[in-house]
Parts: sequence; structure tokens; C-alpha cells
Amino acid sequence: MRQFSSIRRKSGAFLTVLLLATFTVQLAPHTARAADPVQIMPADALPAFTQTKGSPAPQTQIVPVTGNSNFTQALQITTTASPKSAGLDGEYEYALGAETAVSVKANDAAVATFWARSVTPAAGQDAGYSTFVFERDGGTFKKSANAPLRFTSTWTKFEFPFRIAEDYAPGDAHFQFWLGYGAQTFQVAGVSVTDWGQGNPAGYPTITYAGRDANASWRAAADARIDQYRKGDLTVKVVDSAGRPVPGATVKVDMQDHAFKFGTAVDAATMMANTTDGQKYRQAVTNGDFNQITFGNNLKWTHWENTTERTTVTQPTLKWAREQGLAFRGHNLIWPSWGNMPADVQTLQTDKPALRARIDNHITDEAGALTGNVDNWDVVNEPYSEHNVQDIMGPDEINRWYVLARQADPKARLVLNDYDLLEDNGWDKRHQDYVYNLANRIKSGGYPLGGIGLESHFTGLQPTPPEDVYNLLNRYAGLGLPLEATEFDIPTTDLQLQADYTRDFMTILFSQPDVTAISTFGIWEKNIWNPLAALYNADWSLKPNGQVWHDLVTKQWWTNASGSTDSAGSYGTRGFLGDYLVTVTAAGATEQVHVDLATNAGRTVTVVADGKNSSDKELLANADAELGQANWYGFSPSTVKPDTATVHSGSVAIRSTGRTAEWQGPAQGVQVAAGQSYTSGAWVRLGSGNPTTAQLKIKLTYTDGTSESVPLATGTVSTGAWTHLATAGAVPLNFSKPLDHAEWWISTTAGTGDLLIDDASLKNGA
Repeated sequence: MRQFSSIRRKSGAFLTVLLLATFTVQLAPHTARAADPVQIMPADALPAFTQTKGSPAPQTQIVPVTGNSNFTQALQITTTASPKSAGLDGEYEYALGAETAVSVKANDAAVATFWARSVTPAAGQDAGYSTFVFERDGGTFKKSANAPLRFTSTWTKFEFPFRIAEDYAPGDAHFQFWLGYGAQTFQVAGVSVTDWGQGNPAGYPTITYAGRDANASWRAAADARIDQYRKGDLTVKVVDSAGRPVPGATVKVDMQDHAFKFGTAVDAATMMANTTDGQKYRQAVTNGDFNQITFGNNLKWTHWENTTERTTVTQPTLKWAREQGLAFRGHNLIWPSWGNMPADVQTLQTDKPALRARIDNHITDEAGALTGNVDNWDVVNEPYSEHNVQDIMGPDEINRWYVLARQADPKARLVLNDYDLLEDNGWDKRHQDYVYNLANRIKSGGYPLGGIGLESHFTGLQPTPPEDVYNLLNRYAGLGLPLEATEFDIPTTDLQLQADYTRDFMTILFSQPDVTAISTFGIWEKNIWNPLAALYNADWSLKPNGQVWHDLVTKQWWTNASGSTDSAGSYGTRGFLGDYLVTVTAAGATEQVHVDLATNAGRTVTVVADGKNSSDKELLANADAELGQANWYGFSPSTVKPDTATVHSGSVAIRSTGRTAEWQGPAQGVQVAAGQSYTSGAWVRLGSGNPTTAQLKIKLTYTDGTSESVPLATGTVSTGAWTHLATAGAVPLNFSKPLDHAEWWISTTAGTGDLLIDDASLKNGA
């Protein structure tokens, strides 16, 4: 997440702001105002730009302008050097500002207006770049507004409605241009900041964005891509026990979950509180709107080292989330600036080996402890602005962090997470280039980078037009890595703008095939970094943007279908990718199977209608081990016994002991059928011995005395943590010999140490 409290971070305490260039400003219908807006800047603003920062200082001169009816002169600004820092602090390494001339009050409605054009862009750029800032002049530098700027050789008008962040006496605040974008020359004119007073002044401009219209041209193309990439053909073939087609069978296809991840950040303690709000929080997270969560703060380094929080809040909540079937994003392993790490880390800055060891140990500890429970890790968070460690250890130190994370967790997708990659009208090109080049360098070096996290913290300032978002996504997709929107929100008091942009942002991302997830950074007004960003009001009523999210995820992008098989015993439908429950009714009996429609290549499943009712109920008895060793046994000479000291959930696990060969392990007799497919999983851990690979299998023993084993799932297991082994999809059992009996069991590829198993499962699938 963005650290909004940093003195020079690009985002401040503004409430709503707007950009007028490639987007549109809407003016409220004209009505009388109590008073005309008051000019905040000096009457002749251009000569007032005397505050300079950086060496060599920016050069300025007043130049005449012809052919423009709005102004006759401009301030020409020239920078002759590039900043030393490649990060955010380089953007304001050079700056030019002008102090305000009158006092203003907190929450006053203000409008900044100016024109700009590029004279000579920086080398390699096709336009001029800067950032507009209105902030306290010194001290905290608290910002009322800031926005990246892009301007060509044609005069462009910029207009920013915003709220004053705090009271300012004359000269306490300034209008500033950040200039750390390389040697360039550009001109500004018509500079004005007006104070419209408190409340919602009549005629005060509001924001919109290109492509918001219901008939915008991008929508049809996005819908076509969604149909192409996010849907697949599902064909259900119904046969009898002899394999003959069954025409006229009733088929229902009901979606159960998305393949695409729709997530939210949560606060673990608030969500799990034994209160009415806690209950409503949990209901909101599990009502179908989300299939993935992340902790907003609980896994950050300082929180992780709070052992009380870790053991009483973080780990129990993570366990609960997994029990709900929610995917989980880890946020984050390292946020590499002093203020975002434990206080002692900064004291090591003059001792490189000690600093490295402290960071290495943390990454190994946390990632290792959560192996098997975290699907995606934000390994490095916001390196563009947070780079104290890289400044000391060198930029390639980041590569090591990915290697360490992979060694500690062999399965999780390892992500690079940063902000302003899609935001700000798409104009923060310096930031975009930095992250693109960093990701490319890590990946090209062979280091295990597995994805790009696009934070997507938009403001009412500059909602990027959907078509521009799509073009940016395509650029990052060129890296060959999955993309995720990890922290999406748009805090604004304009609820309709918020709802419309939520709809359009989600739609354009869902239409881009390399995007795997969209997550928001909190849902509830009373427990979120910015209350304006929430999907739910304080009383848990759904806001318009929350309704948009709900309708897209559970209605518009959801599939329920039904019909009858044709003369060939086949029924087909086209559905969104995800998990389905298929119910077939024929010959007076009902058969239910789960189907994983995983890719747009589609899926064909065969359901045997043998006149007997069956469902995808749990086929293992005492699967959670809470009845001790009942129904469990070991392949001889190994045995099994209950274990209450090391459990995954509940109070009992199964321990397989006395193993003398790798193939020995805990087992159960199960009922399976030829032609049927199955899904399976189990939480597995070594009770002793070195890490090894565990395998879930079904052993089929035939009446002629022969047998074969069908692999279901594999994974690395160790003594340090539980590992979840699960089938990637439904596994078919295709055999023709008469079956004597079947057994589900776990073995290893090496070692004979004790095996622990808990929360196992075997179900009919398709």
C-alpha cells in the first residue's frame, strides 16, 4: 500500500481533484454564488515563481506568446540536468514554486488552472513531463493536490478542483512544479488558484474521464475479449452404465467460484472480532464477492515480529481464511525504507553484512513459516519510493530477496508491487519506466519474479481512461508475467464517479488476458486507510461502488444454465471460467459432480447415469482426523496413531509411524468407479527427517490380483510447516478390469520419517 504519511510522497490529504487535458471537466449548472472565487496566488503569478530547488537551479524567463486569446505571455522553464536519484525523490530533486498570497481555510474548495506546452522535451521523450503540487511550504509539506503532467508542443489547459488540506496564512503554502524529469524546456501560462469557499459551491467543476459514456467505443471490444479469454465451452455428455448416450437427461450447470481472483484487503483483528461488526465483516468477505484476501498490515515486517499479534490474530485468521476456501496474498516481505521496517534495521546501515543478515533472516523466517498458506507474495513493495536499503546495498540486492523467498516458499507466486503504474491519467511515465525496467532486469537475470502488482490507488484527481489503462496493461504484459491489480480504489466524494470508474476499471482489466486478479484495499468505511475508498458505509449498507463490484462478480460475470441432453446425450453451454457443480437427472436418479472449467479451451465431461443417486460428498471417513485413528491404517509394517501435539486444524491429526520404506504411509479404503473423476487434497507435514516430496495416490487392486496406482497430487513437505497437497483438477480413473478394492494413501519419494496428515479430502469431480 502507498505510505500516505511520507513528507514527499506524491499522494496527500486531498479529497477530490481533477485534470483537464485528455479528460473532460464538467461544470455544474450556473446558479448564483454568495461570492466570487478569490484568487489565492499573486495577481501577476508568473514572476512569483522564484522558489527554486536543485543545482543547477531551474532557469526561468518571461516570454511573449502570440496567437492565443487566453494569455499574451508565458513563464519559460528550463532544467539542464537529470536527478541523481532514479526513485521518487528524484522527481522533486529539482523544483520551482510560488508562494500563495492570501490566507485559506481547511476544506475550502479550490481550483488550480494553468496552461502548458513543451518546447524541448528531455532526451528520448516524446513530450514534456512535470508534476503539479499544492502543499504546505515546509515542515510536513502536507499536500492538498498533486498530479503528474504530460504536455506536447500544443498548448494544453489543466484544471484541478481540490480541497485545501489545512489552514494556511499567506505564504504558508505554495504552487510548485516538480522538475526532476531530465533536461527539458517548457512553458506555463495563465496560472491561477481560486478559493471558492466552504461546502459545495454552485458551479464548482466536477471530474469525468474519457470513455465513461455508456456507448463508448472501448466497451464492445472489451466485452468481446471477455468472451474470448474469460469464458469457455462446457459440454456435458451423459451415458448409462454401459456407455450408451442418454438423451433427454436434465442438466443443470451452476457456477461455484471464479477462476479469476476478486480480492480485498482485511484487518485481521477487526474482521475476526466477536462483535456484530465482526460478524458482518466476515459475512461481507464470504458472501461471494471475494475469493481472495490479503492482510493490509498483519504480515508487514514489524507486525510479523509482534509474536502476540502473530499467534493470536494473524495465524488464526489466516487459518480461518483457508478454511473458507479463500486464496491468500501475502503483503509484504520487505518494504525497503527505514520507516517501514523494525527500528533496529536502520541502526545497521553502516554494517552491510549485519544489515543483509537481518533482512535475509526475516524473509526466510516469514516466507518459510507461511509456506503452503500464501498463494502470492508481494516480495518487494514500492521500491521506486522506498529504497533506503538499495541505496546502501546496491540495486541488485533486490534479486537476492526473490531468491531467498523462493528458497523459503517453493510454490508461491513472487510479485513486485508498486503504485502509479496505471494511475494519474497514465502520465507518471518515469515511475512506469522504473518498474518496467526493474522487473525486466530481475526476470532477464533468471531470478524468480512471478508477477507484477499494480496497486491502482486512483484518486478523484486523475482516473485514467479505460483505453489508456488497457494500453498500459499491454505494455507490462510484454514482460511475460502475470499482472494483478492489488490495491484498487478511488477515494472521492462523487459516488457516481466512483461507481462508474469501478465498473470501467474492473471491466477493462477483466478483458486483458494477462491480468489474473483485481483486489481492493479494504471494504468498510470504519476500517480502511481512507474512508472515502470503502465499498460499505459505516452501517454496512452497500455503497454504489460496492453494488457495482457485487453485480459484476456475482451476476454479470457469473454462469447458471440448464437444459436437456440431445439425441447424442450431450448438453453444452458457454460459461465463465471457474468451478461448477453439474447436476444430471436421468432414470429417476440424480448425479452431481464438480467440474473445473479452468481455461478458455473449454471442457467436456462425461457423467455416468446409472440410476443411482450420487453426489460429490466426502468419500474419506474421518477426513479431519477428529475421531482419532478411526478409518485410518498404515501400509504394513507402518502404523497410524492420533497426534494432538501437531495439528493443522481442530485438535487431532494422524501420524504415520514405523515406516520402513518410502511407499508406506497413512491410508483409507475408498469407493471409486471407472470413468469417474476425482479431486483430492490433504495437509501434510513431516514428523521427522529431511524435506522430501509427498504424493497423494489411489491404489486400485483388481480381482485378478494385479494393482496400479494413480497419482493425484505431489508437493514438498518438511518438519517446519504444513503443506497443502491438492489435485490441480479432477483426475479421471480409467480402468476396465473388475475392481476388487481401492485405497487412498500418502507416500514419499525418499525418507522414512514420520508423516503427519490432517484435513484430507476425496470427492467426485469431473
